[in-house]
This record gives sequence, structure tokens and C-alpha cells, in this order.
Amino acid sequence: MPAPSHPFQPYADRYLDHASAGDVKPTALQIVRDLELVDKLQEKVILITGTSAGLGLETARALHATGANLYLTFRNKAKVEAIVKELMASNPQGQLPTLIEMELSSLDSVRQAAKQFLDQQKRLDILVNNAGIMGVPEGRTVDGFEKQLGTNHFGHFLLFQLLKPVLLASGTAGSPSRVITLSSAAHKASGIFFDDLDLTKHGYNPMLAYAQSKTANMYMANSIDRHYGAQNLRGLSVHPGLIITTELARDLSDEDKQMFASIAHVARSAEQGAATTVWAALSPHFNDHGGVYIADVGVSGPVAEDEILVGPGYATHAYDEEAEEKLWKLSYQAVGYDE
Repeated sequence: MPAPSHPFQPYADRYLDHASAGDVKPTALQIVRDLELVDKLQEKVILITGTSAGLGLETARALHATGANLYLTFRNKAKVEAIVKELMASNPQGQLPTLIEMELSSLDSVRQAAKQFLDQQKRLDILVNNAGIMGVPEGRTVDGFEKQLGTNHFGHFLLFQLLKPVLLASGTAGSPSRVITLSSAAHKASGIFFDDLDLTKHGYNPMLAYAQSKTANMYMANSIDRHYGAQNLRGLSVHPGLIITTELARDLSDEDKQMFASIAHVARSAEQGAATTVWAALSPHFNDHGGVYIADVGVSGPVAEDEILVGPGYATHAYDEEAEEKLWKLSYQAVGYDE
């Protein structure tokens, strides 16, 4: 997809000061209210991955307020069951979410989770690929992939492919289905190492591997929109901003933790971070505009010269159709799914 020439940024005035945190930034629930969608989406079906804490929890909380029928994937059943009780207590009129166990680092687990969903549902309006890992030590998934690329990209790629028929069947011209995939400002650090996906040649670096996986998330979103936008299925990628209150950073090295601590003054809450995901999922703007990278509840422009590390701009490699198509075809082969 081409980079957006005139980015749509309706909340730009809330993010004028990127050098500090601030309560003027909207929360996920505020986005639902601003769009006047509280209790208005009872017919919609939404699946969210990684909902037991942090951004996934806040995304689920806001989307539950729309009245939609939520399916929540989890690894920790006790945590997510407590979350469901909390959601129903805060919104008793909402539909009871359905829980599906899934481990993204196992393609077999992804297949089982997709089957469980499809055995219960013949509709899916929004898929939110929220789950992920960051900065973990070198390792492999059960299928042999570098752990971060395997979990963050290949697991979600297979999940999308398995759910694609129902996503396509559910979309209409007036209300296309959507796939929202969480990327990160970290994508700026790396494109895709097509000749060294596991970084054995370059030497494994946890944050470089994370950056590669986040570029892969962007490329998948762009590819989904390019391949299926005309069939009422939109793909979008999201950078939630710097969130230091979630469990995502638990595996970081002391050096990386110190680096993030040095910019903690620009961090936002999980509720504020999830606002961009929820806006991407619900804003009518994206009925006709997909294949874009979104941050600060707006479509991103190119990275500015003076932009902070975790700022909203996209890198020059973010929109590269040749690289996107190369990863698209490679991913089909990697997960053993026929295009």
C-alpha cells in the first residue's frame, strides 16, 4: 500500500506534547463514547488475542461496552475468568464473553483455537491481533521459528488465514470486516531479514528480533488490505505508544529496562494505549481506508527528524509492497497453509 499522503488525525490536538504524558490523551472507552457506540454493536462479533492483562484487557473492556459478542483468547485461564467477571460487573447489560485457550507460539494451538471459534460462530466482524512478546532471550517456538517472529507474526498469520473465510463472509460494503494488528514504533529499528529470519548470521539481539516482528505485523496488515480490501475486509496496524505498566516488558534485559525508564515521562496508561486499537477497530473512516499504520488515534505520517524513539511516525521501510508480498508468500509456506 502507498503511504498516506494526507493522514487523518482527528485527535492530533490531544498529542501535541510528545515530551510528556498527559490526561488529555483519550482512553479506549472514551473513543467508544465519542463514536456514540455504547451498546450499539450487539450484532457484531469480535475476537481479541491476549486479553488477560494490559492492552488486551483494556481493549476488551472498551469493546465490551459496545455490546458486541466478544471472544477472548488466553493462556492463563484464572486471570481471564476474573476479567470476564469484572467486565460483566461493570457492564451487566453486555454479552458474556466466550473464552478460547490459545498459545501463539504453537501452530497446532492456533489451529485448535480457530476450530473452537468456528465450531461456535459463523460470523466475525473484527479480529484484534493484540497478543505478543517483546525482547525475550534467544529461543525457538515448538515449530522451530525464532520465538518473537513465530509468536508475534506467524501465529497471527495462521490465525488470520484460518478465520479469513468467516471474516470475508461477514463484511459488507457499508461495514467491512477488519483485522487490527498491533505493531510498534520499534519497527523503525529493522525491516525483515529475509536471508536470516532467526538472526543467527547477524547475531541474535532481542530488541532487533522484536523490531523485525513488528515490521512483519505492519506488512501483514498492509497485505491483508491490498489482497482483500475490495472484498470488504480491511487490514490496519497499530502502535499503542509507550506503555510500561503491562507485562510485555517482563523479559527485557536490565539495559533495555533502563533505556525505557529514561523515557518513562512520555509513557501512557494502558487505557490510553488501547484507544488507538479501539479507534482502528470502530472508526467509520476505515470503511474506505485501510492498509495504514496508526498511532496516537490517528493515521501516522513519516517519522520526523526530531521525533522521540517511541513517537508516532513510520519508518521508510513501512510501506514496501515488494517486501510485503515476499513476506506474505514466505508466511504461507512457513505455516503450511495453501494460498
